[in-house]
Amino acid sequence: MAQESKYAYDEDSVKAIVHWALTAQLPTQIELSESENILDVQKYIQANIHDINQHFPDPFYNPAIDRLYRLKEFMEK
Repeated sequence: MAQESKYAYDEDSVKAIVHWALTAQLPTQIELSESENILDVQKYIQANIHDINQHFPDPFYNPAIDRLYRLKEFMEK
């Protein structure tokens, strides 16, 4: 059985999180968690948005969307 996600993957929600990622004032690097140290936040965003643009709405690529949501949650803490 598939696990329910707390994130939304409809087109409007995905457009909104991509827009946020492209326009937010973000630091150069972030320690998202103990095992996730992002050294180049802009490249991280570009790579995930590239996957989203190439493959949306293929659910296999939802982790790219999740990563943007998690980045936003981290920045809003």
